[in-house]
Amino acid sequence: MPYRITVPEGQEALEVILNHLGTPMLVDARKRIFRIMYDAPETTLSPREREVMRYPMTAMMGCPICNSLRMWRDWPDFSAEPIEEELYTNAAEFNYDWSGFTARESILLEFINRFANDVESINGDDAFWERIHANFTDTEIGDIVVMSGTWLGVGHGLKALGIGSVCPVPVTEEFLSRLRNDERALAAT
Repeated sequence: MPYRITVPEGQEALEVILNHLGTPMLVDARKRIFRIMYDAPETTLSPREREVMRYPMTAMMGCPICNSLRMWRDWPDFSAEPIEEELYTNAAEFNYDWSGFTARESILLEFINRFANDVESINGDDAFWERIHANFTDTEIGDIVVMSGTWLGVGHGLKALGIGSVCPVPVTEEFLSRLRNDERALAAT
């Protein structure tokens, strides 16, 4: 699949798109939103819950780098606890009934699936919203929508620009540091 932008010689397409493509203000906003979503100092959504939302989106897009990332392992301070591989497998398969999911995680997985694949069905489903409101605050619902929209939008953007099946794997720690924008810790924002 060809890239639909010019990737300078010797640079990785994924890093160019995420960290350099666009006007400086929008590139900065994109960097900041990812730092905030993964560092998430204010959200009450747990690291596991965020991975239940993030991972199926990456699986749908087919990006080998994103699919190989385990934020608990690859994003410093994302989670003090490892997240079992079965969570990723069951999230990618939209297996809502996996016994390892909490009620909240199962609802998040259903939301992500419907948000990405059948958004029209969500608003009118009163029973679904009763389950969401029984498990999440309005503030958390706002976080869920922002995070879901960001992952879906960026994933579609990467796919449209030809990124995905050609991303380099395995990923080096130095490359991950550039993708994470480690110099952009939340304390500096």
